[in-house]
Amino acid sequence: MQTLHNYWAYVVVVANLVVGLWGLVLWRRKQTAHRPFWIGLAAAWASIIVQGFLGLLMFEQRQPPFSHHFYGFLFVVIMLVVLPVRSEQPRTRLLVFSVATLFIGIVAVRATYSL
Repeated sequence: MQTLHNYWAYVVVVANLVVGLWGLVLWRRKQTAHRPFWIGLAAAWASIIVQGFLGLLMFEQRQPPFSHHFYGFLFVVIMLVVLPVRSEQPRTRLLVFSVATLFIGIVAVRATYSL
């Protein structure tokens, strides 16, 4: 289980960095985010949820440092704070979701090495 959790961390990092950058490029070029982007965003965020469940399954066996817990909690908070922006203008929504996803990817790099 721990090996899966460790390798899945790279999926979380790469998925969120790629989708976050993709969204910023779309926003910068004044393009509209189409279905493939939103599917990619959903997959990137789903990878975070999977990683969280894997971590919770191992919680009793292995006690990681508090900072590791904090990063996981932070990802959930960011996703919950950003969700209400769904009803905003398309460009605003694209920017907010892209920045949040890129931030998650960057912090996930740190979380990966906090053990």
